[in-house]
Amino acid sequence: MHRSLLLATVLAVMPIVAACGAATTPSASGAPLPSPDVGSPATADASGLTQTSEGGQVTVVATWVGAPADTTFDIQLDTHSVDLDVLDLADATLRNDRGETLAAQPWAAPKGGHHREGALTFDGDASRFLAGARWIELVFVGVGDLPERMLRWEIGP
Repeated sequence: MHRSLLLATVLAVMPIVAACGAATTPSASGAPLPSPDVGSPATADASGLTQTSEGGQVTVVATWVGAPADTTFDIQLDTHSVDLDVLDLADATLRNDRGETLAAQPWAAPKGGHHREGALTFDGDASRFLAGARWIELVFVGVGDLPERMLRWEIGP
């Protein structure tokens, strides 16, 4: 009886653990490498609208949903070790190649513990900020164990 209960409990918990399990990259010997404690360079998807930054125990995925005329981003945060519910992202900054910056509004993201997603918008005149800019950078301070992380979109010649 106890064995059946134990087996049923293990089988019930396995999908939950697998869904939150961290992916690792094997080394040349096949052993998993430890997660880096610094942010990796941001990577972009094929469309160029989604940027990903991993490091500091948190993965940040930012999709520029307002491209090319609005400064709205869908932000996804994922972790397996820190509580993301304490983050607001209101200290995020959007800057362009001319040195202009826009401040973030409070982050519209429901609480989720280790997984959060929501729209992040910026105050200011988006059309003026984006007009003629060659690139924009989304800068986060204190997300995970990193003091700062940047995601960049190339938008002009």
